[in-house]
Amino acid sequence: MAKHIESIDILKGVTILLVVIGHAVQGVVSSQHLTINTEYNSIFILKQIIYGFHMPLFFIIAGLFVASWSKRNFKEAISQKISRLVIPYFVWSAITATAMQIASNYTNSGLGIKDFLLSPIIPFSQYWFLYVLFFIHIIYYLAVNIKMINGKLLFFILGIILYVLNPFIEHIWILENLCRYIIFFSIGTYVFDFIDLKQYQCKKILIPIIVFLLVNSLYIKFLYMNNALLEYYFWFITSISGSLLCLSLSYYIVNKLKKIRNLLGFLGRKSMEIYCTHLLILAGIRIFLLKMLKINELWSVVILSGFITILLCYIIFNKIDYEKTRLKWLFGIK
Repeated sequence: MAKHIESIDILKGVTILLVVIGHAVQGVVSSQHLTINTEYNSIFILKQIIYGFHMPLFFIIAGLFVASWSKRNFKEAISQKISRLVIPYFVWSAITATAMQIASNYTNSGLGIKDFLLSPIIPFSQYWFLYVLFFIHIIYYLAVNIKMINGKLLFFILGIILYVLNPFIEHIWILENLCRYIIFFSIGTYVFDFIDLKQYQCKKILIPIIVFLLVNSLYIKFLYMNNALLEYYFWFITSISGSLLCLSLSYYIVNKLKKIRNLLGFLGRKSMEIYCTHLLILAGIRIFLLKMLKINELWSVVILSGFITILLCYIIFNKIDYEKTRLKWLFGIK
């Protein structure tokens, strides 16, 4: 079981690493208006590949351990998710909105205090994940606690239907994100029904690598075709191939790459903290590199901003003593 938990920590570490890198790439893509047809289109392509699976993987991970939570009484279950998701959502939305308002002349999004005031009904910035995840948990809880039917299967079927119909229905509130991500959360609830870690062999890492490369080679061709509907449905395949690669990689690292498993395990255990804070750090570094140092080599900006952000997050959260500073509530930690 300890090995199993360590593998999941590493999986979360890989995923949060992808989030930081993805935002480093996205920041440059947005600020420099990069597309598939501009100079530095390689940065745009990297962004598309990362965004092709990293958030679905987050939802899959969220679904891994939901079974025991869904067995709690409703009041206790909701209270736990308010503490874990809702409070950090509003706290960090407020902090980020204030920072963006102050630095509005330099940021890409133009978000600020007025957007935070709308955050109860319109998800704010990167924290949309916490917002949407809360409501997916509620839907799952209600589904599996309907005693007359197989609620878990019902939830899975609902996810399939919503994903297929998503391009053809009117999007109100968070419906588009529910349509996109319920299926991945549902897949997460089934993962341990099919994976026996005791029988896992590290040599299988080659198969998901090859599949991932083949899938994304095809995905890049689709990007040049500029067909939104084709890209959307193929995005499900990129999401699954990327998630399988990361899942296999996490098990491989536990057994074969011991020198980096401690680092990734630490990042995984601190994934919520890094998720909440990294965007402010990353944006500040990117602005400094582009505006202050006037660095024109965009790959240098991507690499430096991503690396420095990860390094600072590691240093900060390796030093903080939650018990002494009483900061655990900021990140939904008991």
